[in-house]
Amino acid sequence: MIASFHRIFGIIAVCIWAGLSPVQASAGPVKDRIEALTKQISEPGLAAIGAETLLAEQFIIDFYAQRQFAPVWFGTAAEVELITELRAGVSHGFLPQDFHLTALPEARFVAEQGDPADIARYDVLATDAAVRLIYYNVFGKVNPAEFDQAWNFDRPIIEADPVAVMETYLNGEGFSALIARISIKTPQYTQLIDALAQYQMIVSNGGWPELPSDEVIKPGMTSPVVALLRDRLEAEGVLRAGKTLAPVTAINTDPREVYDAALQEDVRAFQTRHGLDADGVIGGRSFQALNRTAAHRVDQLRLSLERGRWLMRDLEGDFILVNIAGARTYLVREDGTLWMTRSITGSQYRKTPIFRDEIKYMEFNPTWTVPRSIFLKDKLETIRRDAGYLGRNDYIVRDSEGRTIPAHSVDWTASNPNVTLVQQPGPDNALGLVKFMFPNEYAVYLHDTNNKSLFSRNERNLSSGCVRLEYPFELVMLLMENDPDWSFERMQSILDSKKTTRIDLAEPMPVLLTYWTAWVEDGAVQFREDIYERDDAILGALNK
Repeated sequence: MIASFHRIFGIIAVCIWAGLSPVQASAGPVKDRIEALTKQISEPGLAAIGAETLLAEQFIIDFYAQRQFAPVWFGTAAEVELITELRAGVSHGFLPQDFHLTALPEARFVAEQGDPADIARYDVLATDAAVRLIYYNVFGKVNPAEFDQAWNFDRPIIEADPVAVMETYLNGEGFSALIARISIKTPQYTQLIDALAQYQMIVSNGGWPELPSDEVIKPGMTSPVVALLRDRLEAEGVLRAGKTLAPVTAINTDPREVYDAALQEDVRAFQTRHGLDADGVIGGRSFQALNRTAAHRVDQLRLSLERGRWLMRDLEGDFILVNIAGARTYLVREDGTLWMTRSITGSQYRKTPIFRDEIKYMEFNPTWTVPRSIFLKDKLETIRRDAGYLGRNDYIVRDSEGRTIPAHSVDWTASNPNVTLVQQPGPDNALGLVKFMFPNEYAVYLHDTNNKSLFSRNERNLSSGCVRLEYPFELVMLLMENDPDWSFERMQSILDSKKTTRIDLAEPMPVLLTYWTAWVEDGAVQFREDIYERDDAILGALNK
């Protein structure tokens, strides 16, 4: 007979807090069995307890050797803390099997019968679960470098001896104190945990209905789909104004089927949270968002938590975060406050790379040296069609030696003219009037733009890789606010000069170019489509 996890957990807690060991076993035979197990798992291919693979075999060998092979978990207060923390670990988006949470209760039930070999197996399996929990919390379960060649975020460096750290906490503050010490406490991460719990509850309650999408639902319409829409929003907990039904005068009209003004308010809020045009019209893209399952939303939140573990641990002070998928840029203060601006990021075909760097300086009235790929793919054909294009847009032409040459001296019909285009400073410059520089191998940076109209679009993955900011001068003032010599008037004077001017930051500002398809903003969970098609591969590894 196999006892359930919750029954076993209850027995463990009652017995330990009563001061009793569940099984009075001789320490000597258990130590002998643990020593034999550590010898066994040191052999290639034998790092397993039954069907459960051990991932922390070297730690287990060193840990028990230091303890003279004495058990650590079975029948102790540490065991209660371990089980509590393992269960809590699942709330961070991990799976129960990541921490042996199916096998552990079974092994615990068997160990209660008192066989030293069974107690040893349970204790070693529990140690592997404890190390997994610590490792996954610190580093994440998935190695992002395996999925992105551009990845350059440093993983945390653990200088202390892990065995000594574990022993110190077990003999002192306890295992729960160790987990609290390594937990990520940034507001976004903790808000994602809460959002995950909310959507997991929705899944456990049966999710939400799928809506027929063969007709466009417009304000004022009456349709059975509208009644289903109310149920769909109610299941997610986002039916608010629409809970109140408008009175109807038509005979045999179900008020739930009327797409009234109150329900439109909820739909517009839903569309905003999903990066859609908030016009209240339910067409293809709105139906796509509505019909993503609750389980799909859970997976997106789990992915965001994993991505948070990759980059949120060692951030101290202020930093800039670009969410490529959400087309938003944030200045995150050390106290957790946020400044946000809408952004334009790379298209599916010219993706903004995911990496980390530091903004070192700003350049006002910048020139723009057209990247070779953009010159050949975009500019060359335009020049061939329009002889006046270069002059009207303030481009100069440079030869392979960097000398400025007349545009008419170039053979633009050639497949690859050996020239470089440089756009001069001014209101028509593609970079706008300021760029934020963190020199990198991708030639990617944050900058202003001469085309502000694009920020009104909800889908803003439109650039050739760089990140355009809607309000770049607000960011300038925030970055320079501690410089007593800086002022808005000084900035305006530099802009009015129309001369390219470099302004160094007093201290480099970390900038993180990241990719989240789910996050929390102003208390509301935001979801986006996976435009770069990155989620599936990482989710597969997270579920492995």
